[in-house]
Amino acid sequence: MGLVLVGLNHETAPLPVRERVAFSKDEAVSALQELKPWINQALLLSTCNRTELYALLADPADLARVKETLFFRKFKSNGTDGYLYECANADVVRHLFRVACGLDSMVLGEQEILGQVKNAYEISRQAETVGTLFHRLASQAMHVGKRARTETQIGFGPISVAFAAVELAEKVFQKLEGRGVLLVGAGENGALCAEHLLARNARPFLIANRTLERAEALARDLGGETIAWKDLARALTVVDIVVATTGAPHTVIQPDMVRDAMKKREGKPLFLVDLAVPRDIDPEVDRLQSVFRFDLDALKGVVETSVARRRKEVPAVEHLVTDEVEGFMRWWDSLASGPVIRDLHQAFESVRVHELEQNAKRFKDEDRQQLEVFSLNLVRKLLMSASLELKEQKDGDPAALERLAAVRRIFRLDAKDEQDDGDPSV
Repeated sequence: MGLVLVGLNHETAPLPVRERVAFSKDEAVSALQELKPWINQALLLSTCNRTELYALLADPADLARVKETLFFRKFKSNGTDGYLYECANADVVRHLFRVACGLDSMVLGEQEILGQVKNAYEISRQAETVGTLFHRLASQAMHVGKRARTETQIGFGPISVAFAAVELAEKVFQKLEGRGVLLVGAGENGALCAEHLLARNARPFLIANRTLERAEALARDLGGETIAWKDLARALTVVDIVVATTGAPHTVIQPDMVRDAMKKREGKPLFLVDLAVPRDIDPEVDRLQSVFRFDLDALKGVVETSVARRRKEVPAVEHLVTDEVEGFMRWWDSLASGPVIRDLHQAFESVRVHELEQNAKRFKDEDRQQLEVFSLNLVRKLLMSASLELKEQKDGDPAALERLAAVRRIFRLDAKDEQDDGDPSV
């Protein structure tokens, strides 16, 4: 049957279905090991947005067993069948490469998927379901994913308001390390924004919330320090970035409060992020010198610009994927007895010709014709038994595929086409 893919994702299945067929690392290893009687090589990619099995199958009937083990049993019925998609051979390769590039993600061009593909490969290695084909497949998927992000702008710019706020702060301060942060309120977007800032070593990190218990809980999660609500104005003088997300019915940071703080800051910039609806920060603060304020509308505009730019890059990434798929399929087609025998003879012939040319001056002109005949017969005899053995290898048989791949590797028959993709497990 060859290379197959069966799976579901955020486009074909709702979250309740995806949740029920998601696999932890240990569950994925166990599932792959259980499938070993029917699969020869496999990769199980399971994230919050997809569960997909890439497998090398010899018998089409084995696909039903795969579905039962991975999907129907987890869902306790065959009710997931309508959510599943399947494809084979080159379409499988194309799908995985598109996934690695972020073209098949809920968030176009996301970076996290590359790490998830790498983790899936490591899980398959642990389950011992990786052979030559899947090592190459995973390596090239990582390679094309990296190419997409370095050669195009598919991963350009922020795609969440929290990340947009952090990127804007970086433009103001150039470097966020050592920049103090004040989180006003304990909203989800504010906490996410704070996480991004802390990841860039912004410190110290202060939290002010009307409910002290909620502030203390968030401080434990993020590693910050709580301050009393009455100390809000004073805190504006000692931090550089303020993220407000209280959900209060009125503004909580007033122009006078900011004006007083700016006098004590002696001209140091103050970056204000207002993620609340209604707004927490009075827009009048925009009149103050060295104060930078961004609310949700401004941040969403930044996000929309980034998404639009990413969408423009899709054709370029699709073209890149097509080139990589064609290269992979050429390599896979070479794992047949005919191409291996042909390339092996060509490799030996290349060595023969090279050696004759290098040593031509050591022989008389009248001897060179005999030397040509002798060397041709020598190479032919050396390869005769190997050629007969290779002809016995059944094309498409997984065991034969590994043997033919070993011959290509030992004699470096792909040396001219090799690319340093690296080991995806590193």
